[in-house]
Amino acid sequence: MKILSLLFLVATSPALSFTFTKGDGSEFKMKTKGETVDLSIYIADVSKQNMHVEFYFEHSGVLPVQMWQQFEMHLSGKSAIKVKKGYVKMNPYSPAEVMGPSLFNKVNQNGVQLSDFLFSQQADIDGSFVGDETVEIAAGSIIAKHYQKKNKGQTVDFWIADTVKPIGLVKLISKSEKKPSHNYEIELKSLLKNVQPMIKPKAAVPMTKETRDTLTSNLSKQ
Repeated sequence: MKILSLLFLVATSPALSFTFTKGDGSEFKMKTKGETVDLSIYIADVSKQNMHVEFYFEHSGVLPVQMWQQFEMHLSGKSAIKVKKGYVKMNPYSPAEVMGPSLFNKVNQNGVQLSDFLFSQQADIDGSFVGDETVEIAAGSIIAKHYQKKNKGQTVDFWIADTVKPIGLVKLISKSEKKPSHNYEIELKSLLKNVQPMIKPKAAVPMTKETRDTLTSNLSKQ
């Protein structure tokens, strides 16, 4: 599974007037290359100018996989939102490791990019609006706003609604003729409350060569 690049496509947006509360989030079902992955996204911490968003991936196949990733985003009014720091935890028994900008920026070089999903103003997203639609998912019928982003052969359609805040994502479909790793779907399963983050940034250690090699190897295959 090429997990690292998928997480950026569901970054939250203050432009949607959502209220961010620590511990709130959403649980999703992600389908990619015939596999089903459980994905949880929740607010790990929040202050006036910074927000930590944590992602938890679990795949219970022949080779079970667990991974946590957390990103600190700088929120500064109408200025562009910036990802300041990143962390990764490969299993529940090892400490979190610092993911340097050179690594998570490398993820952002192909197809639809992180900057396409970080909006500081409503006007930044209006140009991608397709229309209001009723989306049928396992959790029920939800009226959501349909948006579409395209870049370098990748098309991402996503539906968001304030009824499933703070993440807001109802469904996402990514398609690419050039890169099979960009073909996947994400669908809302349930909302989350009072989630305790697994990654504690202050306790994070420098990234090991083994972890860097694993992440770099995944990126090189995309």
